[in-house]
Amino acid sequence: MNASDPFKRYAEKVCEQIRWKKAHGVVAKEIENHLIDQKNAYMDMGDPESTAEEKALLQMGDPVAVGAALDITHKPAPQWGMIGLVMGLFVLGAVIQYLFITNALPDEGYQYFSSNTLIFYLPLSLAAFIGAYFLDFSFFGKHPYILPILLLGVDVLAQLTGTEYAGNHWLSLGAISISPISLALLFPLAFCDIFYHFREKGKHGYFLGGLAAAYFCVQLLLFHTFSGILLFVCTAGVLMVIGTIRKWFGENTKTLLLLFILAGIAAFALLISAFPYRLYRVQTLLTVFHPETDPKGAGYFPLLLRDMLEHSVFLGKGTVLPELAVHQDIFLANFRSDYLLTFLTYKYGWAVSVSLVLLLAVFLLFGFRKCLKQKSILGQMISLCILATFTMEVLVYIIVNLGYPLIAPIALPFLSYGGSSLLLNMALAGILLSVFRTGEVYQDNTKPVFSESKFIQWDDGKLIISFKG
Repeated sequence: MNASDPFKRYAEKVCEQIRWKKAHGVVAKEIENHLIDQKNAYMDMGDPESTAEEKALLQMGDPVAVGAALDITHKPAPQWGMIGLVMGLFVLGAVIQYLFITNALPDEGYQYFSSNTLIFYLPLSLAAFIGAYFLDFSFFGKHPYILPILLLGVDVLAQLTGTEYAGNHWLSLGAISISPISLALLFPLAFCDIFYHFREKGKHGYFLGGLAAAYFCVQLLLFHTFSGILLFVCTAGVLMVIGTIRKWFGENTKTLLLLFILAGIAAFALLISAFPYRLYRVQTLLTVFHPETDPKGAGYFPLLLRDMLEHSVFLGKGTVLPELAVHQDIFLANFRSDYLLTFLTYKYGWAVSVSLVLLLAVFLLFGFRKCLKQKSILGQMISLCILATFTMEVLVYIIVNLGYPLIAPIALPFLSYGGSSLLLNMALAGILLSVFRTGEVYQDNTKPVFSESKFIQWDDGKLIISFKG
């Protein structure tokens, strides 16, 4: 039974007392549903409809008093604890980079350039965090194609006008240089937008989401690095697995999930076998597990990283490592970006690097705890996507810094050097906290999910895909 006009007017009067306008829709719906239930209960007891309606309103109480009480509980949740963690890590990252510039970099010209970069990107990254924090995260659900189109435009523009560096094209927009490695951080969120948009189409939408993931993989392969592909595959895979478990796309999407997993494995095997240089590179990378077999080649840097860790102490500078002293000038740029944890461990002790990792772990644990409490699917998807992105960044960075540099890490969130990576990670953190701040009042679209459609099925040993809905 629909809410009557008196019930709607009552709910509107209640909402007038609530200052947080975003909460009005949720509160009005809850009030009307409660009044309808109470009215039905009185009618079941034998009261006529008009009498039951009046009793339900009387039982609910004065709308102004009810609204005033709800105003106290319905307001944005600032998430001060997580904001404090992000800002703490951000400040620590700035201090680490400042110490690196003033104490480690020997070249005055490089010091000047690094100082200017730090001064420029720190306030810009902080502004990105604040702006994203106050952004209505529902924007991504309402406009799912804006971010994917923007990423494609940036990639194309970088190829046409960007500066090539280490095999990749960097796009410069005024004083901002966008790293293709760092830009990969936004691809999981772009996929999340489209995946959520397809949710209303049931299994058909799940299949289209898989095709969208394949498209993003191709774009990353053409314009970015293997690190970006790995990050995206793992993050998108988490979303698709959770989507299947929680039945966001209806029933029976396990077959499609298995199909995409097998297709992904086949595509990777084909890509490696079809290009001999890629196969050779994979074989070279595997040297990190036995670096002593090629100590002057591919195994050189893994051996150096492990030597630094072996010569490190709990607190304070590690014991003398002649190899590092001889080539310090060459390695500093790598230590500052890709191997910061190893450098901090050797320079200041295990206590420092482990403490930083623990701070990141606390941030992620709090984040996943908040993610599980989200009431909307969009809030769950976006927060899960961003947290999975941060988790992959941290895990890859730790593995590499333990002496297993299989791939180049993207960044250690908020801490390692890289202006564009700091900027994008702060923006993602802002979006994450925006979800936690206002997610409780977001309502997903209520269009039906076609869980019973026969979009994909087996018949007599054949896989049949129907596009008729």
